[in-house]
Amino acid sequence: MSSDSVKEVRKRGVLLGTFVTGSDEVVDKVVDKILTTFSLTNKYIFILRDKEQEGKTLLTFNAEQDRAAFAKMEHFTLRLHRKKQSNTLYTINGLNLAVAADYNGQTGRHLKLDWEKYRNTILLSYGKKLKVINLKLDKILEVQY
Repeated sequence: MSSDSVKEVRKRGVLLGTFVTGSDEVVDKVVDKILTTFSLTNKYIFILRDKEQEGKTLLTFNAEQDRAAFAKMEHFTLRLHRKKQSNTLYTINGLNLAVAADYNGQTGRHLKLDWEKYRNTILLSYGKKLKVINLKLDKILEVQY
């Protein structure tokens, strides 16, 4: 087998988001914690800021699924999904609540969400209610992994 035919196997990760409150210094410390805690599957960490609340930041990154790593994080970290066309981040519960909000309480796979309505946001469930946070991209960190 020639070296040309050997392809690098890239591990597929899951999208994770870590919520941070505080200064850029706090965000930098959390980035360091992510790098030492999780096995990243690509070299980017996205820093997204809450448009309405200064000092609220969301760090997103792709990592191998590892329950032990979650336990080591001091900041709230959860699995996310992303709709590329509208740049919407969401949890499954957040998505279901958004569908219910748009369809008078109905849910189901047959109902389609108007993703443009949620462009550049994150959809979360908070106390069984939909929480929509408007986000703006602050920077993309290219890291060694």
